[in-house]
Amino acid sequence: MPITYERNKRKSTNIIQTIIAGILLCVIFLTVVSYFYASAENEAYESLHVQTKQIKDDMQLQLLSDRENLATMANFAAKLYSDGESYNLMFESFKPIGLIENIGILTPDNTFVTKVGSVNLDGRISFEEEKARGEYISARVKDITRDNYEIIRSAVPIKIGNDVVGILYGVIKLDVIGQRYNKMAKELDAQLFVYDKESGNLIIDTIHDKLGNISFLKAREYNKGYSYEKMMSSDKGYTSFVSAYTGEDLYVHYSTLEELGWMITLARYESQVFAKTHTISRILFAAFFAMISIMILYTLILMANEKRQSHAMVCASNTRRLLLEINQQHNNISKALKRVCLFANSRSAVFFDTDGEDYNYSMPHFEDIILCGDERKYFISEILHYAAELHKVNRATVGVMCIRPNEHLIKTNHKFYDFLKEHNIKEISFAAVTKNDNRITVLGCINPQKSKSARMLLEDIAVCFSIAIYNKKHLSKTEIAATTDSLTGVANRVTYKKDLLIFDEMKPEKFSCIYIDVNELHLRNNKYGHAAGDEMLIYIANTLKEVFFSHHIYRMGGDEFLVFVENTDQEVVKKNIEALISQLNPKDYHVAIGMSYRTQNSNTEEMVKEAEIRMYEAKAQYYQNKEQQSISKTEDKGYVQVKTGIREIDAMISILKDHYNGIYRVSIETDKAHRILMPAYLGYNEDEEHFSELFKKYIEETVDPNFHRAIMSFLNYDALRRQLLEGNLPKITYKKVNGETVILSIYKLNDREDSVGETLWVFAKD
Repeated sequence: MPITYERNKRKSTNIIQTIIAGILLCVIFLTVVSYFYASAENEAYESLHVQTKQIKDDMQLQLLSDRENLATMANFAAKLYSDGESYNLMFESFKPIGLIENIGILTPDNTFVTKVGSVNLDGRISFEEEKARGEYISARVKDITRDNYEIIRSAVPIKIGNDVVGILYGVIKLDVIGQRYNKMAKELDAQLFVYDKESGNLIIDTIHDKLGNISFLKAREYNKGYSYEKMMSSDKGYTSFVSAYTGEDLYVHYSTLEELGWMITLARYESQVFAKTHTISRILFAAFFAMISIMILYTLILMANEKRQSHAMVCASNTRRLLLEINQQHNNISKALKRVCLFANSRSAVFFDTDGEDYNYSMPHFEDIILCGDERKYFISEILHYAAELHKVNRATVGVMCIRPNEHLIKTNHKFYDFLKEHNIKEISFAAVTKNDNRITVLGCINPQKSKSARMLLEDIAVCFSIAIYNKKHLSKTEIAATTDSLTGVANRVTYKKDLLIFDEMKPEKFSCIYIDVNELHLRNNKYGHAAGDEMLIYIANTLKEVFFSHHIYRMGGDEFLVFVENTDQEVVKKNIEALISQLNPKDYHVAIGMSYRTQNSNTEEMVKEAEIRMYEAKAQYYQNKEQQSISKTEDKGYVQVKTGIREIDAMISILKDHYNGIYRVSIETDKAHRILMPAYLGYNEDEEHFSELFKKYIEETVDPNFHRAIMSFLNYDALRRQLLEGNLPKITYKKVNGETVILSIYKLNDREDSVGETLWVFAKD
């Protein structure tokens, strides 16, 4: 009940926060003038994107079309070569086509043949290297026949069979391609740069007279979120920087010509961008109302998601509880699958793995169509195959998948498609868990009506299912009895002792030890019987299993539990402890909890002792608080509160001696005591015994057993010292075996705030 209340409260809070956020966004939207700027900027980027694509498509189509024409000419050249004729016929018939102005042929002897004659390249280009490159379109390269002249070279091999007998080159002049796309950029009212991604050499530049390198943009001042390096390392995107010529911002879109390795960059000045700002103002109110509608829709979606998630969390929690008790209740697997089936509103729910485990639950009206025999084997083998493929793709421990008999399945697995159709299976949603040894477990449901919610639940509980069934399968009754507490189902001290050595060797990071002691177990046993005490312990253990699921839980003794938590931040562990307490409160069960935490564990037993000390502090505080609620005001009892300074002790003794059974001055450094009042009270011999040993005897012989543990916590001097240094007054009311009530209070005698050496132990009559 408290968990549901907290979840509903959190849900309402989230919705209210979302509504408030929506209102604030709307106010900001209406009041911030920068909206106009952002809108114009977005429009400019979108326009640049479209126009860049337009240039890119045109350039790619033209260059590839030219290369296809070259390929046709290469076939003609191959025929001439086969017939033993020269290439003159092809040169004479050639006319400029597309962007190609001239052609030439590189022969295997590194001779370059052109219309005007042959040229020996003298090693300036290698036939073998060109042969290895195959078809390509170069960036800006030097003309092999003219010095200090650059061109773009389009190359196509001349082949006879599989042999390359020459390389046909189409020459594209830079001024020809520049004129074509300079004109297009001018029509678009933008600046155009085309450069080779590998070298950065410009192929087209609409603002400079001479082609250089794109690195001239490196020195520009880029706006926030953009950089030259980011532009050069991306295949496409946007950037913005300050123009060195006008001082205005330039808005830029860039995109890669994939097959050519060229980058196209289109830019427009800020003044050009905001020329259309008035257009944005006309859509301002339309956008405002659209945003309000979106916020309302978002709130409705959020509410629906919260409701769905809340339902899934409750179902997951209840399912885990069933799985935690799987060894005690053998039909819990079927119950858990039934919960999945009901939640997803599905035909059936299944669990199987690569080891042959197979469980199924079907809704009553679908029991007559349960898959059996070879059909079930085939179904399981197919799903396990898909689960294995899913793991290969995402490499995650848990993967979620949905299979439907659609067109994709027809193309990829027609047999399985026919199988699903034959058995009226419209959808299979499942979560697959892949373990370190590549064993796979699958939890799924068939024909879920709540498909998305079902997958969310399956992903949440798949690991729990896998672990629970693995444990059920592999832990024999003898092993369970030897390592598990028979009452609560958690690990026992035998397992705890073994794990101590393991943790010391592993040295886990972000390691927590949580020591839990159940308060008032003996009182409950005495008042309601041992069955009530057992019920209390079982409930607390099951709550620990849920809150600290997948962590290590032990029952240390009759009313003590211990939890080890690995690889979890301290704040998360504290929230789990709070969740534990909140789940115990409705049952009026109370525990004392001590915690120790290390970023990396080095000594597990030391951490346990530290947690135990803090647990005793919490237990003492619990009993102190409980007793203080039932004690009348000090004035009604005839005694007064005293200060802890040494100068007030004598006055206190003289005034209050009629109300006290005994007062001792105890050194918690030496464990020695000095009698101040009623020396016979504890039978203390100052020369022979330590005070702690005497006090233990007194507790065993004189104090009611129900109070032994609480009073013994006062002999933990480290915890006692910590309480006194923090300014607390350790105090407890207890009963003796003769029915007499005694109040024990401990005071600090040192005047120094940072030191606790001498203490005053006062045994008062109630």
